[in-house]
Amino acid sequence: MLYKGLQLDRFQEKAIAAINQDISVIVTAPTGAGKTVIAEYAVEKCLKEDRRVIYTAPIKALSNQKYRDFYAEYGEKIGIVTGDVVLNPHAQVLLMTTEIFRNAIFDDVDRLQDVSYVIFDEIHYINDIERGTVWEESLIFAPQHIKFVCLSATIPNMTPFTQWMRSVRDIDIETIEELKRPVPLEHYLYFKDYGVGSVGHASAIRKRAQHDTRKRKSDPFEDRTPPALPSDFVETSLIPYLRQEKQLPCLYFCFSRRGCEENAMSLVFGSQLQLLDKTQETQILNQFDELCRQFDIVEERKITEFRKLISRGVAYHHAGMLPTLKEVIERLFTSGLIQLLFTTETFAVGINMPACSVVFDSLKKFDGLGFRHLKTREYHQMSGRAGRRGIDTIGYVYAQIMPLYAELNEVRSIVSNNIEPIESQFNLSYSSILNLYEKYGDDIYDVYTMSLSNHQNRMRTSQLNKHINDNTKNLQKLPKPECIHDGVHGSKQIEKHYRQKRKHEKKLRVFHTELAQIKSQTRGKKRKKERANRLQAVQKEIKHFQASRQQSLCDKCQRLSTCTGRYKTIRKEEVRLQKLKHKRTTIENDPRRQIAARLKVLEELGYIEAQSVLPRGNTAAHIYGYEVQLTQLLFDGFFERLSEDEINCLMVAIVTEPRKDGYFKPLRDEHLLEKLHTVCSEISFIQRLEVKHKVTEITPMLEFRLCTAMLAWSRGCDFDNLERYAHLDAGDFVRTFRLVIDQLRQIRRAMTGHTTLVDKLNRCISKINRDVVNAERQLRIGQENLDGATVENPDEVSEQSASVSLGSSDDAEAGSETSISS
Repeated sequence: MLYKGLQLDRFQEKAIAAINQDISVIVTAPTGAGKTVIAEYAVEKCLKEDRRVIYTAPIKALSNQKYRDFYAEYGEKIGIVTGDVVLNPHAQVLLMTTEIFRNAIFDDVDRLQDVSYVIFDEIHYINDIERGTVWEESLIFAPQHIKFVCLSATIPNMTPFTQWMRSVRDIDIETIEELKRPVPLEHYLYFKDYGVGSVGHASAIRKRAQHDTRKRKSDPFEDRTPPALPSDFVETSLIPYLRQEKQLPCLYFCFSRRGCEENAMSLVFGSQLQLLDKTQETQILNQFDELCRQFDIVEERKITEFRKLISRGVAYHHAGMLPTLKEVIERLFTSGLIQLLFTTETFAVGINMPACSVVFDSLKKFDGLGFRHLKTREYHQMSGRAGRRGIDTIGYVYAQIMPLYAELNEVRSIVSNNIEPIESQFNLSYSSILNLYEKYGDDIYDVYTMSLSNHQNRMRTSQLNKHINDNTKNLQKLPKPECIHDGVHGSKQIEKHYRQKRKHEKKLRVFHTELAQIKSQTRGKKRKKERANRLQAVQKEIKHFQASRQQSLCDKCQRLSTCTGRYKTIRKEEVRLQKLKHKRTTIENDPRRQIAARLKVLEELGYIEAQSVLPRGNTAAHIYGYEVQLTQLLFDGFFERLSEDEINCLMVAIVTEPRKDGYFKPLRDEHLLEKLHTVCSEISFIQRLEVKHKVTEITPMLEFRLCTAMLAWSRGCDFDNLERYAHLDAGDFVRTFRLVIDQLRQIRRAMTGHTTLVDKLNRCISKINRDVVNAERQLRIGQENLDGATVENPDEVSEQSASVSLGSSDDAEAGSETSISS
């Protein structure tokens, strides 16, 4: 089958056949195999049949990229709604993040009636600890007439995952697995300071490294014959090797921003590396200069430094960079002129930018708590970027390890093909619970039975039941202690014996502790007599205790050893059985307990009552993220009493995550600090309720570190001056400020009808949403021929509620003004 001039692979044809039958489809295929073609066909089919389609992506950058791609082909039929941007929200094809789609389901499900297909790109994100529940909730609660196209690189447990989807969706689902990569990969290890080899070379290289280390520490001139290296091992430096073997361009994954920058700088400014010829250098500099002018970042700091890197064919890319500069780098990379890009793992998600080779700077990463090895799924997700279809015949993957310190078993596991199965992360937020409680009341617990979590837990419970039954049978078969004394139960007697023995040993430990304390307290010659008297008294007590110990039938019994062995074996199996039963109970009850715990918190806060959702609950149900603390503040009148700048300061304190490092200028406004501490008291009250009812995830406290920076930005300071108030990467400032805007827009939608407050929130948003923070401005600049698009002002449309993009716009309608603090 030909589609858009391409000869389709068999798996693509099968997926398209399923879409032509108007059924759902789950497609797993390696990165670069051509899954996107299936999504494009679904979009084109819906357009031809005048039906609506939603394309969801896990990250905003991917949503933006897909919007540009589709807009270039279909023009005004394409729209986008994310937390940052709203363009043409009534379009026939709508790009959005998965959170927006989930929120649309809860806000007003009727507005999804004309949607035929929803495309879930990167469906394996259902495994994401923080956000996976959003995918799961979307699949469970979406209207049953909607079909899904689910795309993923890998779902190892495809069969049970599909079984679950079929249990919650009415329309049939076709599953398609493609295991063959269009461009096969070759995996290697780069042993730092030694060269390129395989896992099989690890032991030999480690011996050589140990030899070299010993030689450096002893006499460097001592004549020692080093262990021989394997004959097929390549002694080389990695980057020159990639260049020599024509394996550029390369994506070089580093798991720190600083690592990305330092690697790039050291190569260009330290070794004078040049990866481009004169013609290519001229081309890339012309493109870079034009893009910098287009995005208005010519005067930004680091541009001169970046221009030097770019001229050598080297660049870096990470989340701390200005979004506009990141986009410039992405566009240059797609041109094929950047030969070496040092980047964090975010570049591996969704964005279609393959390279000839991929390098891992390490197989360990910091995950916010500590350093851990990569998961096999993460390794394959990133390594899948190697090999460009139609350009490369083979893709190359290199993982750098330290020969002396690498944990080789972990390395073997990571680079293997044993990818971890998808695990449910179902965890209903307060807003989700409120939306579901309004619909189901106390039957909300039945909702959990529809989750992938419950499906997987049933399988786990089934396996545990089998283990419990097997262990119970084995326990019953074990030989039991048999007492030689008439009328005495062997098992009970030996248990009594050991119970008395443990009690006796515990008392003796107390005596010995007392003896040690006496010796410590009576050091020196002057207290020698006191020490002797006190020690003698305790030792007398010990003798008396020993003499008074009641003798057991088991003492000095000839069968004591046999009975003891049997008793310990039985106890070991009983403990194992108890652990299995406890694990089963936990699996069966914990998710329901968490729903119940959150319901109790909501009830005590006055959000629900007698299976009804009260006004506070209705407000919180329309705010996704920080919903409880924001609702409490809204109903206590905080937003009416604070100025616009103070509201922005409060909001950044709510959304900022705590960090221990980095300078920030403390907030000095005593009047504002007093108000913020009052907010802290309100949050403390919520936290006490959560602890009382044993909620696992506690509502976070305010974080003040960016308050001064936000106050300055809200009052009009230049972006370059923000570093006076906090040592933070430019991209982090932008991302945090955009998150504040997102939350303010959610509050604004929840407060529709409260005219004065809505007007104030609009002013709050306007004070933040300017210059590089304005995401819509960036998308407009980046979109060629955008003048033909229908553009909505994002400050007049609620991005976080996709309902406005799926029906009539009703945000901030004029209505009777009511004080929400009343």
